[in-house]
Amino acid sequence: MSIEIRHEDFFDGIARLADASVDLVIADPPYGLGKDYGNDSDRLSGDAYLEFSRRWIDALMPKLASNASLYVFLSWQHSPEVFSHIKTRMQMINEIIWDRRVPSMGGSTRKYSSVHDTIGFFANSRDYHFDIDSVRIPYDAETKKARSRSIFVGKKWLEVGYNPKDVWSFTRLHRQDPERENHPTQKPLSMIERMVLASCPREGLVLDPFLGSGTTALACLRNARCFVGYEVNPEYIAIARARIETARAQSEVPANEHAVRAAVPEPVPSASAGSIQ
Repeated sequence: MSIEIRHEDFFDGIARLADASVDLVIADPPYGLGKDYGNDSDRLSGDAYLEFSRRWIDALMPKLASNASLYVFLSWQHSPEVFSHIKTRMQMINEIIWDRRVPSMGGSTRKYSSVHDTIGFFANSRDYHFDIDSVRIPYDAETKKARSRSIFVGKKWLEVGYNPKDVWSFTRLHRQDPERENHPTQKPLSMIERMVLASCPREGLVLDPFLGSGTTALACLRNARCFVGYEVNPEYIAIARARIETARAQSEVPANEHAVRAAVPEPVPSASAGSIQ
């Protein structure tokens, strides 16, 4: 099982990844909202943003295994057009609403305050991998007690928990959060782990086209999935590598069980699905 962090542009590096090798893509691209990622990557708008979106989507399609899945984070401004393009290539399974639990403090007086991100969940075929039991949410004691009538006794769903709905409530990472790194749009680790556990087989390969602070890489390390991710900002590369090394040092798994690679990648021969290229 390996974790590979590539310091290069996704469009340059994706050609060296073996076709049909990726089990899951978790993509958190720039939203086109002018965030500062140390470059101008989030300053595209209108047709330019949509062209960029179509370009990265089309580039990764040949790399997907036949039963692969894709999660993509977007804002409401662009999700309809981008989702429509992906639907020409993949089956849409869910539109997930991420409720960021933004507190009721101020906001616009000319429109409703925006407190969510949109996540598109897509699959490459009808037999896509999905392990619902790995992400079920346990019922609390009060709910179990309320379902104590004989017709509920012994029901599997009551014991193993319920299927997460398509509205996900994960608090955004505030600056004082111990998980927070120096990245403006870092996603909560627990949310990314839900995607990894549900949609990638154990020791399968997860691809992140826009690595950022390395949250998806960390989720894969913690849950025995292989990973490859691309990032152009050297500061974010350093953050991601540090998070991986810290997690590895704190893990009971022997260090030689994890490979953390960085710097300039070298071309390697093709391999079967689920391996790092």
